[in-house]
Amino acid sequence: MGDSGRIDALWRWATLTGDRRAVAGSLLAVFALLFGPIGHALSLEGGGFGHDTTVPLVTTLLSGNFLLVSIVVSVNSLFVSGEQNPLGQQFGRVRDTTEFRRQVEDVVEADHVPTHPESFLRVLTGDIVERGQRLQSRLPSYDVDVQADLDAYLESLGDATGEMNAALRGVSRPASVVVATMAFDYARQVDDLQRVRAEHADAMGDDAAETLDEMLELLEFFAVAREYFKTLYLRREFAGLSANLVYVSVPAIAVVSFVILHLSRLPTSHWLVVGVHVLSLAPFALLCSYVVRVAAVSRHTDSPGQFAFADGDGVPGVGDDR
Repeated sequence: MGDSGRIDALWRWATLTGDRRAVAGSLLAVFALLFGPIGHALSLEGGGFGHDTTVPLVTTLLSGNFLLVSIVVSVNSLFVSGEQNPLGQQFGRVRDTTEFRRQVEDVVEADHVPTHPESFLRVLTGDIVERGQRLQSRLPSYDVDVQADLDAYLESLGDATGEMNAALRGVSRPASVVVATMAFDYARQVDDLQRVRAEHADAMGDDAAETLDEMLELLEFFAVAREYFKTLYLRREFAGLSANLVYVSVPAIAVVSFVILHLSRLPTSHWLVVGVHVLSLAPFALLCSYVVRVAAVSRHTDSPGQFAFADGDGVPGVGDDR
């Protein structure tokens, strides 16, 4: 792995796959390095930090921690209030989920589909690939253009499915499931498949057209499932943020308040100032680690429906209507 590969892996860990507490801890380590050895070298030249410099900054950070906690609690309250629905709405949500699973079972021709998200997604994508191979066998072999375009599409579909299934292997957390689905750009798959149908509608018989419609329906099921799993992930993510923020903020506020009250009796030490500053920044580092992943997941799993905003160019050989 080259330097660019290591940087990409580090960036992916920081924004998507890494534990948010570990990411926040790494960010605090960077702060400690910046304020500690580097800051100490600068303070030796400038005469160091006095209490008149430390108190205003620490007081500001303490106020920011109180404000940060109140904001996150308010956001979490919005999510909690959204769950407090009447019994009829709760029943409707459960019934809709059950009906969705029943529809998937009918299309994939199975008596039961898995309840675990990773297994459920594998069933969907595996059935999409299987129907793609079935579609290929039902097209006229003498039509070279149709076969070439479908081969290109199936190759793209197989690569996306394989990458997603590899990422789904062994995952259990909702965040890992949602991140794994980012490898499968269903909007692009739908767009490419519809363009294959538009380009070669005359060459397709009734059986081939029916199989293609089933593939489109399965892709829609995949889109719905991913959005549902993303909703579950966001709820758990904000719940984790709220809990971890309380665990971090309460000790930080207590220690910083103690330092402010007894600063005149404490020795003038650069490392004491560094420790207080790093501790007071811990809630902000934790919030940043969560916000970065939520933003990255939302950006990469945006669901424009029938509109494909991806950066790719689709399947080579298939006409582009953009």
